[in-house]
Amino acid sequence: MKYSRVLLFSVGLYFLLVTLSTIATLIVGFDEMIQSTSYIYTQYVLGFVASLIVYLYLGYRQTVSPYKQAFLVAAVYWFINLSVGALLYILLEITIEPLIYLIPALLHVIAVLLGTLLGIQLRSKKIKRNKKLLIRT
Repeated sequence: MKYSRVLLFSVGLYFLLVTLSTIATLIVGFDEMIQSTSYIYTQYVLGFVASLIVYLYLGYRQTVSPYKQAFLVAAVYWFINLSVGALLYILLEITIEPLIYLIPALLHVIAVLLGTLLGIQLRSKKIKRNKKLLIRT
């Protein structure tokens, strides 16, 4: 995988999660969002599932060192995420508690490991199925 592809996956994942968050906020409403714990848990689940799908695809498509590439994508994603948080703090004086990043970071690590593993397994099953089809013909 080229580093441009790592950057593309990282930026794409960031914008995907921002888009999902924006849509959920528009549906629930901003005032309700601040007070609703179910909204927060929904955000965690949406982010986890979206990340899991991205890393599953990455593990499926990447044949050479998929875990290395997945962790590179995750590292660049978190660099972007934390940089945007720092910019919001500097430019708009929006305070962000560091603990807000803890649960999403843990879920993201799980999504990286599980999604990549599932992608690798899916690819190996496809290869085995193709070999069986070749043997039959």
